[in-house]
Amino acid sequence: MMALDTVSGYFTRDGRSYCIIDSDREFKECTDDIIGTLDYSESFRRIYSHPVSGENVFKFNYGPSTGGMIETLDLKIYTYGERILSLDVLPGYKQRQIRIAGESKDLALLRIERLNGFHSFSYSTLFSSAVERMLEIPVSQEVRYARIILLEIERITSHIFKTARLCESASQNIASYALMGLRERLMRAIAEGTGHRYLFGVNKIGGLRRKIDLDRIVKVARGVVKEYVNIRNGLFVSRIFIDRIENTCRAEYSFARGPVLRAAGIRYDFRMHDPYYSGIDFTPVTQNGGDSLSRFLVFSEEVERSMEIIEKCMTPGERGNFLIPSHENEAYGIETPSGDARMVFSINNDHIGHIYLRTPSILNLEAFARGIRGNVKTDIPFALESFGIWVSELGDVA
Repeated sequence: MMALDTVSGYFTRDGRSYCIIDSDREFKECTDDIIGTLDYSESFRRIYSHPVSGENVFKFNYGPSTGGMIETLDLKIYTYGERILSLDVLPGYKQRQIRIAGESKDLALLRIERLNGFHSFSYSTLFSSAVERMLEIPVSQEVRYARIILLEIERITSHIFKTARLCESASQNIASYALMGLRERLMRAIAEGTGHRYLFGVNKIGGLRRKIDLDRIVKVARGVVKEYVNIRNGLFVSRIFIDRIENTCRAEYSFARGPVLRAAGIRYDFRMHDPYYSGIDFTPVTQNGGDSLSRFLVFSEEVERSMEIIEKCMTPGERGNFLIPSHENEAYGIETPSGDARMVFSINNDHIGHIYLRTPSILNLEAFARGIRGNVKTDIPFALESFGIWVSELGDVA
């Protein structure tokens, strides 16, 4: 398995090539030859092609619109009968093109938070905090803690949704309906406390756009998490559920992100390195199996860890202003519910210059495409749901 000081992003600017070095959290000039040595380099270009050939091997489509998947994704499966030998992934049916370069930073914020509505606050916080660092705009400690709380609330709602989808795919419909009900209860509290159930328009450069009723949201979240844990514990003893996801779609690749990476035993969570989370002690959740069961165990426990972080941020802490200095060639990052996203951009006369965004889904889709080999077609829905991949995140932000 490769070390974590690998390339986790790649872009070109002014005729030169640059790569994001994961261990250094910065970008450096490189050559296309260096990128070409990476066996996952094509995923940076949203190309997931793994053709195979041989005696009796044939190819057929799963998708682009099919039961068991909520997003439009075309999978071309190579097989000789039952087992999947390999597959190509064609995500172009729903890829978004978001143009930000040349726009004001405020308009850029509104656009980038709409890249993926389910994780909108993660992306708006990534962009807002990066601009604040770049332009040396301080925010209050109250804003910092409020953002962390809402980031973890978003993580909870995302992981509950992912668990519900996994249950539905594995024919655990009662658990799926109950989980969707829990998520809806929390989403309504978010809407009442912030003005929007997906947290659109909450962030602004330098702070928050409106007053947030954190007490209301957190009170509901406490009850929701408690009930979630009870449902999850029930799934632990369901032999039918466990049999469907255990040993399914092993993904043990160090280029993967978020719960996918941590489920393969790699203790990497960008929150450990994020200055926003400095002083907040927590231990990343890890498993060693690398399969769908391990991913479920990781993100289900992360729901409880998120609640612990929220409780720490609800108690009075530091006061005054909060500002982290930026440095040259910095690749800004944030741990979204699906894994860390990385961003490189510039500001010219209060407008965005060049911009590059690498989302976790870009790399996790490659991990899925490799991990599904050797499984059968009916494994695809609950294998895919365990990755937390969003096709909308595969779009181009430029």
